[in-house]
Amino acid sequence: MTSGAYEKFSLQFMLGYALSPLTWLMGVSARDMTLVGQLLGEKIILNEMIGYASLKEMLTAGVFQDQKSIILAVYVLCGFANFSSVGIQIGGISAIAPNQRKTLSSLGFRALLGGGMTALISATIVAMILG
Repeated sequence: MTSGAYEKFSLQFMLGYALSPLTWLMGVSARDMTLVGQLLGEKIILNEMIGYASLKEMLTAGVFQDQKSIILAVYVLCGFANFSSVGIQIGGISAIAPNQRKTLSSLGFRALLGGGMTALISATIVAMILG
């Protein structure tokens, strides 16, 4: 089912398949959309540094079929739209304004969504430029 990209059922497998339609809409080739979906999921759940480490491993293994997919993966990983960044944001700003902690917490998910959409839109624009 995975064409050898995944050896076992894992979180990376689930992320890759769950987010592959989104990466396809961005312009990633059908052969690489699960790999880029995996990277996007790792970025959101863990952080972008772990995503870049996974990208390096994928590049070393030569699993990408299309050069355009690699470029789009780099753009998808740019940005700080992940749960740890939201936590840092809430913790840092609430230290300055402790009365607004509840408001900051309610805006955290929106910030995650806005930051993630910004990275995806940037990658989509790059996909349109590359053709």
